Amino acid sequence: MPSVSAVLLPDHLAENELTDRVAIVIDVLRATTTVTHALDEGAACVIPVASVDAARMIAHERGGSLLCGERGGIRPDGFHLGNSPAEYRRGVVGGKDLVLTTTNGTRALGLCERAFSIFVGALTNLEAVVAAVRSTERDVVLVCSGTDGRVSLEDVICAGLFASRLKPSHDLDDIAMGVMFAGEGAIDRCGGLEGAISSSFHAGRLVDMGFGADVEYASRLGVSDGVPCFDAVTGEIRPAGQLNRAGG
Repeated sequence: MPSVSAVLLPDHLAENELTDRVAIVIDVLRATTTVTHALDEGAACVIPVASVDAARMIAHERGGSLLCGERGGIRPDGFHLGNSPAEYRRGVVGGKDLVLTTTNGTRALGLCERAFSIFVGALTNLEAVVAAVRSTERDVVLVCSGTDGRVSLEDVICAGLFASRLKPSHDLDDIAMGVMFAGEGAIDRCGGLEGAISSSFHAGRLVDMGFGADVEYASRLGVSDGVPCFDAVTGEIRPAGQLNRAGG
C-alpha cells in the first residue's frame, strides 16, 4: 500500500523525499486556490515564478500573457492581477497564459520539482485531487507552503483533510497522522471548516486587508473538479487531463 507523508513547510523537505513520489502543494490562502480557480475560468496555463523580477521578465517574453501575483498580499506595481480568486474571471483570463508570483505558494511549487508528479491542492478541489492521486498508486508527500516561513493553520487543516481522505488507500506516517488529527481538532473547536480557516493568523490578516471574501471562498470544500498539475520541465501548470493528452 502506498504511503502519505507531510511537511509543514517546504524548507523541511529532505533531499530525496520527493523522488518517485507525488507531491500535493497546498497554499490555501491563496495561491493554490487562485491557480485552481484561474484554470477553471479558462486560463490556458499558469507559470509559477519565485521572484517579482523573474515574473516581469517571463511575462515580457511571453507575448499576450498576464502578469499576476502579490507581495505581502498586495499586487505589485504594473501587474495585471493580484492573488485574489475573484479577479480571475473567464472574461479576463480565458485563453491567457498567467505568469504568477506569490510570497509562498509559487516558491513551494518550485521546491517540489524533483517529484514524480506535482498536484496543486486546495480545499476547493480536494476531492478531485484525491481521486487523481489515488489513480497514481504512488507514495504521496503533502507540502504545506506556510506564510513567510511560518507554519499556517489553514494549510495544516487542508493537509489533514487530504490525509483523512487518502487514509483508506494509503498508509499515513506519523506526521501525516499528526496533521490529520490537528486539522480535525481545529475544525471541531471552531464549529466547522470555515470557522477553522477564518481563525488562522493569515486569514485574519487578509480580512483586515479587505480580502474576507477570499477567505470565505477558499474555505469551500470540493467546489471545483479541477486537478492542476505542475510540469517542472515546461514550468507550466495545466489541468491534468491536458498534460495527459500532451503525453506529459
